[in-house]
Amino acid sequence: MHLRGNIFIYVLCCLLLVLSSCEVIKESERLIEVPMPADTTGRAHVLIEYTGFRCVNCPKAAESAAALKELYGERLIVVSMHPASNPFTQGAYDYTCEAADVLYQYMGGTATTPFPIGNIDLAEVESGWLSEYTEWPALLAKRMSMPAEVHMTANKNELTLFAEQAQTCRLAIWLVEDSVQGAQALPDGSVDKQYYHRHVLRGTVGDPWGEILSVGLLQTKHTVKVDIPDGCNPKHCSAVAVLLNEKREVLDAIEIREI
Repeated sequence: MHLRGNIFIYVLCCLLLVLSSCEVIKESERLIEVPMPADTTGRAHVLIEYTGFRCVNCPKAAESAAALKELYGERLIVVSMHPASNPFTQGAYDYTCEAADVLYQYMGGTATTPFPIGNIDLAEVESGWLSEYTEWPALLAKRMSMPAEVHMTANKNELTLFAEQAQTCRLAIWLVEDSVQGAQALPDGSVDKQYYHRHVLRGTVGDPWGEILSVGLLQTKHTVKVDIPDGCNPKHCSAVAVLLNEKREVLDAIEIREI
């Protein structure tokens, strides 16, 4: 009986201790904001897809690009370019822009270059600048393993850039429109006039290669301003900020949807 009494007292004390520790906490005090350091490890890559509505195999390349985007998420930005200098883009439907030709010709694209074709990060590889869509997964995986040299973050339309070592870069702003409905030739010889062209480059802010700026340990701020041309759906438009090194290879990229 004495032992049971001691156990009862012990349990009662424990219960009182638990109840006394369960104070009602105000709603405003339940979450405490803790400053977090900027992400200095991640970076995004750019897959440029050269395509045309007369190219019957380009939908396959678009499917490959979509699968890679699904795999890598925000670490991959896809931009589809329709260079007017290639006959696959010429005809009754026009998704071309001048900037697409500037980049296409820089990579050695000509009127006889077979489509679909593409590039990762504006980087040259052993086979040249342009590669077939079947090569994209392996090339992208190799680029994904590279460390970030310069870091870029975005808060709405304001960019913040910094680097662990000061260097000269180029910041290019590309205007991209998604889900552009129009015609596309298909492998069976038919034409789908309700086809959705994804991530279509519509133009750039200034020079397609962007403006030169110095990036170092002190953060550099840059506000992105884009004028959406007539004929583009503002709800489907975004700005892609592309940071390039002195060799004009992509260091980092961010897609800004609030423009």
